[in-house]
Amino acid sequence: MSFPGCPLTIAAVFAAGFAAPALHRVLGNHVAKLLALVPLGAFLFYCSLVPSVAGGNVIKTAIPWADSLGIPLTFFVDGLSLLFLLVISLVGVFVVLYAGGYLHGSKSLGKFYLYLMGFMAAMLGIVSSDNLILLFIFWELTSITSFLLIGYYHTQADSRRAALQALLVTGAGGLAMLAGFILLTLAAGTPEISRILALPPSTVASSPLFPWILALILLGAFTKSAQFPFHFWLPNAMAAPAPVSAFLHSATMVKAGIFLLARLHPCLSAHELWTVIVAPVGAATLITGIFLAARETDLKKILAYTTLAVLGTLTMLLGIGSELAIKACLVYLIAHALYKAALFMAAGSVDHEAGTREVDSLSGLGRSMPFTAAGAILGALSMAGIPLLLGFVSKEYFYKALLDADGPAFLWEIIGVGTSMILFALAFITGVRPFFGTFKATPKPPHEAPWIMWIGPLVLGALALKFGLFPGWIGENLISPAARAVLADATFDAHLKLWHGWNTAVFLSVLTVIGGAAALAIAPRWRHATTSLYPALGAIGPERLYDLFLESLLSFAKWQTRILQNGKLRNYILTVGGFAVLLLGLALPRHAIVLDFAKMSPPSLLGATACLLIASAAIFACFATSRFTAILTLGVVGLGVAILFFLFSAPDLAMTQILVETLTVVLFVLAFYKLPLLRDFSSRAIKIRDAILAAIFGAFMSALVLIAFNFERVARPISDYMSQNSLPLANGRNVVNVILVDFRALDTLGEITVLAIAALGVYAMLSLKAPKP
Repeated sequence: MSFPGCPLTIAAVFAAGFAAPALHRVLGNHVAKLLALVPLGAFLFYCSLVPSVAGGNVIKTAIPWADSLGIPLTFFVDGLSLLFLLVISLVGVFVVLYAGGYLHGSKSLGKFYLYLMGFMAAMLGIVSSDNLILLFIFWELTSITSFLLIGYYHTQADSRRAALQALLVTGAGGLAMLAGFILLTLAAGTPEISRILALPPSTVASSPLFPWILALILLGAFTKSAQFPFHFWLPNAMAAPAPVSAFLHSATMVKAGIFLLARLHPCLSAHELWTVIVAPVGAATLITGIFLAARETDLKKILAYTTLAVLGTLTMLLGIGSELAIKACLVYLIAHALYKAALFMAAGSVDHEAGTREVDSLSGLGRSMPFTAAGAILGALSMAGIPLLLGFVSKEYFYKALLDADGPAFLWEIIGVGTSMILFALAFITGVRPFFGTFKATPKPPHEAPWIMWIGPLVLGALALKFGLFPGWIGENLISPAARAVLADATFDAHLKLWHGWNTAVFLSVLTVIGGAAALAIAPRWRHATTSLYPALGAIGPERLYDLFLESLLSFAKWQTRILQNGKLRNYILTVGGFAVLLLGLALPRHAIVLDFAKMSPPSLLGATACLLIASAAIFACFATSRFTAILTLGVVGLGVAILFFLFSAPDLAMTQILVETLTVVLFVLAFYKLPLLRDFSSRAIKIRDAILAAIFGAFMSALVLIAFNFERVARPISDYMSQNSLPLANGRNVVNVILVDFRALDTLGEITVLAIAALGVYAMLSLKAPKP
């Protein structure tokens, strides 16, 4: 089934982003309501695809692009893609609205929407791409746009540092992932994802390249989804505005890595290395996120670290890879997107209206902010896994998957239940406690946020309640098609129920509530008892290693810049010539130098004279005592080269050389005419060194020419192709002109650009007037 709707929606979101600055200047803060219609339209379009995709259809679109490289713009929407497309567009609607209220009055709001809509379009592109290279392009675009969004408050050092950290970590992982994609293409024989997934699982798993493929792709996924030990960038990214946190770091960007693991699960999970690596990394991330969240008192930081924990949970479930685990992963993914986006927006509203995000300073806000409170409480109850909400359903299936897991199932159960207890406590701390109890004075008198700020948390929280009460619809229409794509099983059905009767998973949920209530009671004492522990761990943690690596890299860059880019042209030439001599010295001994005079044409008198003129002028320039003399003798060298071009039947090059040399001499004379007299800064030893290097360099170049001259031709001369195709392909009889304007048009454009820039520089220099005394 083919329909261009998916690329059209992506293009529409991109177009809305580019139009946002202009629209903001015209509409002011009302631009939020207009821009929100774009992701809303995309969401409604994706909803219209649900019956078809749930029925087993895959919607594909192919647009010609780099056909010569075999890289068309191909998109496909199956159950997994559709699930992510719906989540991204739905949360995107409310984030776009929310940003209009949160950043009300900001002069940069239009620019913010440019970045936000660009990011949204890139995420839609990632989850619908059917080509590994196209997926990588969208992947890197999310890194760039998230860098701009995280660094929105660019005057603040924390924002700049967090943005750079996110870009470097996710960008480096993306480059590793690209290498993995290239190896995967070689192993599978195609870059098209749908065709790779259609291959037998053993095709890629049995390849000798598989360990490298897995390692490189996992690096990309782990860095993007902030898996341990790359987890540190995600909490630091909370320096971004609340709309960014709600969108990038709860529902979309950090889920890109999860999507990649799920998308490539059929071909990568066939090898035992998958479970050995992915599940433990997910478990380590889960434990790390919960451990670090327990110390925080900032609402956004708590939500950030619990996001980290959930990302670890999803990764661990994908690593386990059973049918129950995949089912639990997908349900948990939807539940988390709904409740975490709601909680992030609610936290931003509290900070915006009350002036603080410190949980110890917040209490009794429910009377002043009833709608925000309702959305936050629904989100928190879902996060805690309280019955009747979707979070409870996801927690039940999470426990069932751990009970059913192979390998160290008991260990998975301990990790899952223990961390869920703390997650329960943190849910009440962030989403319930600030709105109940005795009111505490806040830096700003609290009041309800504008409707465009509370509508998102309220609707998303209500959806968590609706899908919790009636999970059958999403099970049949969203979870089942997505699970079929991940498991590569067209017959799998995920029947979701709110209540499965009394079973082990239910008893674990009861235990979670009891343990969570106890964790909630001792939370202040835990923070006090571990005050000195966290800084000590931070001093040796992954973020410290990142800082040391970055500092070392910058120090090395400064050192090599000081050595190599020191502003002296002579040193630049010395470095280039020295390395050329070194490399040629290593390569030339492998080849024999044969002086076969029989192959050489006898030199003409004019040619010999030109060579003698070039050599004499070059030597004379070395001993010149004035700039004027040196420039003129170098001009003679250029004219001698022009003569050689003419003798070897290249009149166009000869003409170009004459024009360039004439212009160069004139410009040099104009530029250096009023400079002080030429002085000798070089010692005798330096001159001897330079002369020796020049002689060696010349000898190596001569040897290289002789070696190349004696090589037998192994390929057809390109000149034959040019002469034969000049007229039929380019409608030109002048082969040189055709080469310049058709076959090498881009190269010619570059040369013209360089000449134009040089001309502008010369014009600016000649236009300068000396200041009057």
